[in-house]
Amino acid sequence: MKDTTQKNSKGHFEIARESGDITFEHFCSHYFDTEKPVIIENVTTDWNAPNVWTEDYVREKLADIPTAKAASLWYWMERDTLNQDYTTPEIIERLVDSPKVFPRNELLMRLWVHAKGNVSSWHYDANLVSVFNIQVTGLKEWLIISPDTPLASYPFLSFTVMGESDEKILKNKRYARFDLKQGDMLYLPPLWYHKVTSKEDENISVNWILTKRKTKVISKTLIRELERYHLQDYLSNHRYEFVRNTFKSINENMPAYLRWKWRYSEMIETPHIPRKFQLIRRMFNEMAVIGKVIRYSNKIRPYIDNLKPIKKLR
Repeated sequence: MKDTTQKNSKGHFEIARESGDITFEHFCSHYFDTEKPVIIENVTTDWNAPNVWTEDYVREKLADIPTAKAASLWYWMERDTLNQDYTTPEIIERLVDSPKVFPRNELLMRLWVHAKGNVSSWHYDANLVSVFNIQVTGLKEWLIISPDTPLASYPFLSFTVMGESDEKILKNKRYARFDLKQGDMLYLPPLWYHKVTSKEDENISVNWILTKRKTKVISKTLIRELERYHLQDYLSNHRYEFVRNTFKSINENMPAYLRWKWRYSEMIETPHIPRKFQLIRRMFNEMAVIGKVIRYSNKIRPYIDNLKPIKKLR
């Protein structure tokens, strides 16, 4: 059978699926190291969470945990929070403690509660995170696009320009469309664009996020990210105080999930090292999208107004 997920191919592909007893070694060699998405089925068979987790239940439990935090659209949790209701998959446990990833016990987990019809618009996750997403209750439709066939994003952000239909967006892209059902875990590699739609009355998912220390997988979106973060470093340490302060002020006044900041003291190790002329070119490439941003500017406010922020914990 032809491998439709291979680099530089375009069009729809069927996402790989593995059973819940997949070994750590097989997962790493076939998916984590090569950065290919996969669904691992039936990982919650011994969990109590699908039986008891509701929006009220998780809010009540998290409110008693000082380290839990409410972000705009999800709850932050530290490692093993609420683990009386679930068992962290072995793959995740071993990766968290492995030299393959940057240490991140703080704010390692995100818990999402969405009503039917909630849509997370097209974006990819910053800081080159690998995401392990488990659908605890409900059902969500996922659309994912390879970082080798990137979408036009708002300047210097990881959210893509709103306005075009999915049919037009998916043209000439390498993409998969699938439902993530209760009990399934999706491994979403770094920089894969995704759009997620909730399909049941209440949909609860939990995910773990990790950033690899190094990668050999070079994509167009990885190059953009590296250049973005090198620019951030340049502006943060600019010789002129006005430039430093202006950049800092802009960043601090943005929602946390939009901030332009590399969270680790070291940069991910890759074969690609941006040169100064590439950073200059990146500035022009980002600005070139402004025309498209203006054209579809009327799409931003309706989307933001339709977002339903999570309830506060306290």
